Amino acid sequence: MIQNRTGEKKTIVMVVAMFVAAFVCLTGLSDAAEYPLRAEFPMVNPISTAELTQLFGSAIIVDVRNQAEYDVVRIVGAKNILVGKMTEGDLLKLRGKNDKTPLVFYCNGITCMKSYKASKAAMDMGFTGVRCYDDGIFNWAKANPNKTEFFGKVVDAAVLQADLLSDEKFNRTLITPQEFLAKSKTGEYVVFDIRDPNERSETKFSLPKMKVMSFDTMVELINKNSKAIPMSNILIADNVGKQTKWLQYYLDRKGIKNYYFMKGGIRQWKKEGLGESGR
Repeated sequence: MIQNRTGEKKTIVMVVAMFVAAFVCLTGLSDAAEYPLRAEFPMVNPISTAELTQLFGSAIIVDVRNQAEYDVVRIVGAKNILVGKMTEGDLLKLRGKNDKTPLVFYCNGITCMKSYKASKAAMDMGFTGVRCYDDGIFNWAKANPNKTEFFGKVVDAAVLQADLLSDEKFNRTLITPQEFLAKSKTGEYVVFDIRDPNERSETKFSLPKMKVMSFDTMVELINKNSKAIPMSNILIADNVGKQTKWLQYYLDRKGIKNYYFMKGGIRQWKKEGLGESGR
């Protein structure tokens, strides 16, 4: 009788262990699917929206995106340090290396690598208590509108959600390289190439009435109401079609109409075999 009970206990323990192992495995697979970049940065310690919400006000939060993105929407109180230019001195201004205050880095979301790179860099510099908020700014804004600034102000939750651009609204502005070329040939549009110098040197691109400037320069001119930026009929091409979504915030805010972005950017233009001037 005693032996049977002992055997039953062992069986129960083994079954429980199997269930636990299966749960851990499934959880890991779920995380890998939902957060695909975590596998590339196993040394980084993620933090969830719920946990960061609890720590809000006590954690040091760093936005590692560029200035133009930071200016559109950010976590209240977040510092802005561009990941590619972040130095040990920048972080030491925020806290000591062994300070127990959580040091949290974030960017645009689960497919944005900047928060992971910044977290790893900080850890490599010797900072402890580093966390990576890989849910990103848009998940934060949805969960915590009262702790989110839109163009420097905390606005009503309904207003914030309405003003954050949906994929549908952005997609309505996208046109194919062939459509982009056709519109440029009408003579009714001003074309802007907002790639950086390195990108422009890789693929030559030249169309009538074209202006060449960086993304940051165009944002600055829009904010200054410069006549260099028409109030309508604009065609804009970046490198891969990612910067243009942020540019849309500034165009809409200034009331600029009838603008279009090249879908997939100049990289897609090149894939379709279009030459420097579309020939």
